[in-house]
Amino acid sequence: MSQVVAISDLHADIRENREWLHTLCDGDHRDEILLLAGDVASDPECVAQVLEALVDAFEFVFFVPGNHDLWVSSEESANSVQRLEVLRALCERLGVLTEPTVVQDHEGRNAAVIVPLLSWYAEPEESPDSLFLPKQGEDGSLSMWADRQRIRWPDYVTHPARFFLEQNEPLLITSQALPTISFSHFLPRRELIFSSTTEKARFGRQGGDRAPRFNFSRVAGTAGLERQIRRLNSLVHVHGHQHRNRDRVIDGVRYVSHCLGYPQERRDAGVNTAEVYPAEVFRF
Repeated sequence: MSQVVAISDLHADIRENREWLHTLCDGDHRDEILLLAGDVASDPECVAQVLEALVDAFEFVFFVPGNHDLWVSSEESANSVQRLEVLRALCERLGVLTEPTVVQDHEGRNAAVIVPLLSWYAEPEESPDSLFLPKQGEDGSLSMWADRQRIRWPDYVTHPARFFLEQNEPLLITSQALPTISFSHFLPRRELIFSSTTEKARFGRQGGDRAPRFNFSRVAGTAGLERQIRRLNSLVHVHGHQHRNRDRVIDGVRYVSHCLGYPQERRDAGVNTAEVYPAEVFRF
């Protein structure tokens, strides 16, 4: 019996998270296929070390980058698309899978199709596919959002979300015979931002909001990604980015977000780091 497990937002630049990763990789994962849904680290050397360790530990590792993985420093001449190409080359060298792949069971029978989907967020000024919801008192310029300083697009990338969706188009394979499991870093639906309709109704209210000027919905994802998921007829879609765990079924698709996130977030939620483990999303 094999299983597909998923995690995102490792942020392995942080010591406590690296220590968790070392413990994870010491375990026996020979029957597990890992979906790594972005934000491994902002430091390229750290990303390489993490991917190499995971490849040694798991049967297969699939990966899509998040925004932190594409950050560039002010001293670099590279842009974020060049960083993406470097990541692709690294994955090819290490054996990390970044394209649609049929996985097999122990008897050699085809069991499922796994489809990594590149993605970015559509801001409300860019596209009607933005997942944006208005928030009273927000900073619409997102001056506190580090992507504003660390992401650098070449001139030909005028709409990043559209650029990444177009990269997916040749890879949108469908199979009527096999279940399809897709995954991305960014969110495909606005509902996934919230744990419940009650939380959505409270969105933007003063009081419990620890970052009243930051509106996450501006940078959450794109509805264009949801259209690709539906074209794939995905049984399960995994995403990351929001540092909140979700597991729900919407219109026949199971959406799973399972993030390591930041140590302070885990402490605030009463989560013991040692007990965090990639979430099972499919078994065969």
